[in-house]
Amino acid sequence: MIYMNNMAVCNYIVGVLGAVIGGLIMQAAAAFPLEFTENGPGPGFWPFTLGAVLGAVSVLLLLYTFINKTDLHGVKVQLSSTGNKRVYLMMGLVVVFCVLISILGFYPAAALMIPAVMRLMDYRNYKVIGLTTVLSLLFIYLVFGMLLHTQMPQSVFME
Repeated sequence: MIYMNNMAVCNYIVGVLGAVIGGLIMQAAAAFPLEFTENGPGPGFWPFTLGAVLGAVSVLLLLYTFINKTDLHGVKVQLSSTGNKRVYLMMGLVVVFCVLISILGFYPAAALMIPAVMRLMDYRNYKVIGLTTVLSLLFIYLVFGMLLHTQMPQSVFME
């Protein structure tokens, strides 16, 4: 088994990474309009908000860890547990999904990602997996494509 020194160290690492990633998301989203119009918020509003929430939660984790560091130093963290391995696989799937979005476009990448996540979560009913994938993509298309007129990322081969 692989163990991390203690929970406080893990929390500090996760807190700093979360704050940095939240800041990067906010910076990227700020390149798009954030203000509200007659059609609703600008395209950068929700990503900026999510980045801000991630940053705020990360700062809260850092504060919590600093306040409770004595208690957290005694807690060992098992990095190679079954649950953690599943988290690492999910993180890998998210990275692959991001790469596939730029190569294939959003909809084909999502059509691969949704069943992959369901399988990772030990769901085995393939009819339900297929139906969930189709209905999810249809919902995304109707809400974002038709209702909100949002252009989803397209394949590099379509540009």
